[in-house]
Amino acid sequence: MKIDKINQNYSASSRQSNITRAGSSTNFTGTSSINKDIMDLLPDKTAIKVMKKFEWLKGELGGILITALGTGAVAPIFIAFNPFVKAPKNATKEQKEDVENTKKYTAMRQPVSAVLAVLIQTSILKPIDKGLEALFNNAKYAKNLWLSLDQSSLSKKSYIKKQIKKEMKAEGVSFENKKAFEKELDTRVEAKLEAQIAQTAEKLKKTGQIHVGDRIVDNQTTAEVLNKVINDYIKDARKLRTKDAGLEFYKQRASILMNNEETFRQMFKDLPSSGAEIAEYLKNESIKTKNPDVQLILQEIINAPENLRASRCQRTLERIDTIRRTCDNNFTPELYLEKMKATNKELDKIIRNLKASRIKEAKNATEETIKQTIEKVASYCQFDSSDLRLKNKFQETETFQTNVNDLLKKIYKDVTKGYKEVIERRYKGFNQISKIAIGLCITLPVTCTALNWVYPRFMNLCFPKLSGKKKDNAQEVKNGGEK
Repeated sequence: MKIDKINQNYSASSRQSNITRAGSSTNFTGTSSINKDIMDLLPDKTAIKVMKKFEWLKGELGGILITALGTGAVAPIFIAFNPFVKAPKNATKEQKEDVENTKKYTAMRQPVSAVLAVLIQTSILKPIDKGLEALFNNAKYAKNLWLSLDQSSLSKKSYIKKQIKKEMKAEGVSFENKKAFEKELDTRVEAKLEAQIAQTAEKLKKTGQIHVGDRIVDNQTTAEVLNKVINDYIKDARKLRTKDAGLEFYKQRASILMNNEETFRQMFKDLPSSGAEIAEYLKNESIKTKNPDVQLILQEIINAPENLRASRCQRTLERIDTIRRTCDNNFTPELYLEKMKATNKELDKIIRNLKASRIKEAKNATEETIKQTIEKVASYCQFDSSDLRLKNKFQETETFQTNVNDLLKKIYKDVTKGYKEVIERRYKGFNQISKIAIGLCITLPVTCTALNWVYPRFMNLCFPKLSGKKKDNAQEVKNGGEK
């Protein structure tokens, strides 16, 4: 029953969103709200929410802790009870006991090793991160390092946050509580990040090059980033396109809404305040009406999450208005289908033009090539606001706008943001390689040395019987680290 319920809710949600794409503008915002609604529909949402609390284990610290858990808790079991290591066939009782104790003594080395690894490795993670971050984000140091990793002009958010904290502390401004402080801090950080993007984008607009301090990024990299931005715009255009297989469905749904417009307007005129009350009200209205089409729409709204029912009613009325505008106040199913096909044709043209505008040989790109390409992309993403059909489709999107200057400004910023993503990926790889190198050259030798010193003393203190057995064997004493 639960699965059927979810499928029913998903179907209703999908059909509602299809109408939005078919007859109104699409807004690519509100993803977090949609994710929350989907989460509320899942039968195991509690377990999923608990699991999400452990997302921090995906990081390097989590990797160290998971490895340590395996080393300290799992590996000892297989070492201590290894069936392939046993005394000779004719061994005495003492020899058999010595073999068992040897395995247990060796197994106990794993937890001690795991604890030391966690203590030593985690203690150096933060200093390494802070040191590398300061090197590549501070213009004073970054200008002497690789340009491909220089983040001084497009800094990491964590670095900016530390700088802003210092500035706020120097100002001596007091806040009512920690929440107020964090709010002001976030505002200043976002403003600083946006200012960096805007400044770099403005230089790109003037010169056709990305400037990082006094240095300039090579044209090939800039062209490749621009091509990636164009690909993203192509994806946005495809999202707006109504799939050919669904045109008939959207045509029929538009007919239902338009043929029952007065019924819906009357029903949704004075809705109850809460989602639960709306559901009860619509159930009663569904029973009263004999129209199966109206019952279908009402049931979809009833199946929606409680906090969305009021907005679903409002959106249904808005869709009716949108469909009417699309058909120039002269709705017929055939005309609406024709308008949808015309919009698809326009989107297909935009997609073709955007594909053709991509720089084919990035390695040969010049500053002029980059600027001309951006101007072409802006012209392809501009639409005429007097065309109601296109306005309904594009008016709330960021990728398609009416003002070409606003589009140019956006594209230059998108290219700048794209380059920032590139250097962040490069830096992440460099950061990981640096930590591996430091681990092999410094952390591993230190951990092994510490283990060889700590382990025999720990065993003498906590497990003297096992330690004593090992001391009887000169070779094992040597392996244990004591001389």
